[in-house]
Amino acid sequence: MSGRREVRERPDVGSRLSGFIELAERIVYYGAALFLLLTIVMVFLSVVAGLRDIAEAGLLQTALEILDKVLLIFIFAELLSTISTTIREREIAAEPFLLIGLIAVVRRILAVTVSIEQSLGTPRFQDLLLELGVLTALVITLSIALYFTRRSERPREPDDAQ
Repeated sequence: MSGRREVRERPDVGSRLSGFIELAERIVYYGAALFLLLTIVMVFLSVVAGLRDIAEAGLLQTALEILDKVLLIFIFAELLSTISTTIREREIAAEPFLLIGLIAVVRRILAVTVSIEQSLGTPRFQDLLLELGVLTALVITLSIALYFTRRSERPREPDDAQ
């Protein structure tokens, strides 16, 4: 007997807490994904209902409403894809959020364009024109940001001239 006491190793509290947080994070992501899927289904059903109302609302108005809802579906689908990527790769990328922003701005541009047509000659017309200008600048800015994001994430090829 050497007099040494056998020390039992206890699980590290920090690693257990970290594991719990990771599990909670996954539960939140999967819950958000489930609600996004349900929302996508509801918007799809709304599009189908909108198709039935063509005779009442008119072809152009129905087409604009359906386009607006389809763009909304794209936003939700992109969010769903972002959640999937975040769970799989354990990191959040900027590109999906830039795409979501672009789609959202395009949706708003469509709504403002329809409103401009209906408010010709009213005081609201100038406000809508200003909003359209700001939205256009936002599309350009988001497009540039998306371009540079994609360019920076692309693997660099070695120079052939070396």
